[in-house]
Amino acid sequence: MSDPTFHIETPRLYVSYLIPENDAHCDLLVELYNTPEYLANNGKTSITTREAARKTIAGRYREEHARNGFGIYLVSLKGDHQAEDKLASSTPIGTVSMMKGQEPNCYAAPDLGFAMLSEHMRKGYAKEASQALINWYETERGVKDVLGLHDPKNTASSAVFRSLGFRDRGLRELKVFGGVIGQVWTKPDMAEDLSVYGLPSEEAKPKH
Repeated sequence: MSDPTFHIETPRLYVSYLIPENDAHCDLLVELYNTPEYLANNGKTSITTREAARKTIAGRYREEHARNGFGIYLVSLKGDHQAEDKLASSTPIGTVSMMKGQEPNCYAAPDLGFAMLSEHMRKGYAKEASQALINWYETERGVKDVLGLHDPKNTASSAVFRSLGFRDRGLRELKVFGGVIGQVWTKPDMAEDLSVYGLPSEEAKPKH
């Protein structure tokens, strides 16, 4: 994860590692994790300073990459195409991730996540970065099964997963996340019985 030159390129974006020594990367996390949209979907964050972000990237984020081979990535808007270092001239706008917890408290497939700064939402960046990450891991690492898990009220996330061609598998109890009821999506070629991934096989009934 420490390779500052690693990146996945799309027509408009770079997907790269978060580098703790890079102040711009740390500042992006502080800004992103304190947007109204992020707080509404994820709750209060402890990452409110540059140093808190730096510690998180160098610690938990690197540990997740080392343990699973994937984790949270930086999404940057391409900058000056004539710059000598094109990646350095890009503008951080959000994150994209494939996450998987530690055994036994995890599902059998990673789940895809994404978050963009408020001013860069609804421009297709989340879909573009997510598709690039999915394609790279399937081609380069053989990771074919990917889940989508989110709060049922998060219609923006539903729209992204639908645009990616994921299947809506309804509401399920997410024991890994404390038993909350979450919206579940899968890639179209994944198993019908979600219990093979550690998820309930039957859809949960909405609570009134």
